[in-house]
Amino acid sequence: MFRYLIVVAEVIALVFILRTSFVQYFLADIQQTVTHWLTEMAEYPERAELKSINEELRPQLSMMRPYQQEYLTQVLSSKAQLVTFNAHYCVQQEKNPYVSGASLSIVCSTIQNSSLVD
Repeated sequence: MFRYLIVVAEVIALVFILRTSFVQYFLADIQQTVTHWLTEMAEYPERAELKSINEELRPQLSMMRPYQQEYLTQVLSSKAQLVTFNAHYCVQQEKNPYVSGASLSIVCSTIQNSSLVD
């Protein structure tokens, strides 16, 4: 019976301590840090694939004009932009105001060979 009262008292004390503003601030900071780590780990394969596509297209990009390079660098900066670019200009074959012809074909084939676009 005495052990039961001590355990109940410890649980009540723990609840009161965990509800203090300092502990809440401390735990929130830890939660943000862990969340950031988990997000980075989850996005690592995507960033690696985007980097691989960028490396593969580097020779093609070097022959383009600066505004075209900036445009494709922006497209290759995130999976969402890459998927949107692929849907509009590779699948639906809409006219792209920045890249056309053989350059667009090379970019599209590189994107479609990647694991980011299914």
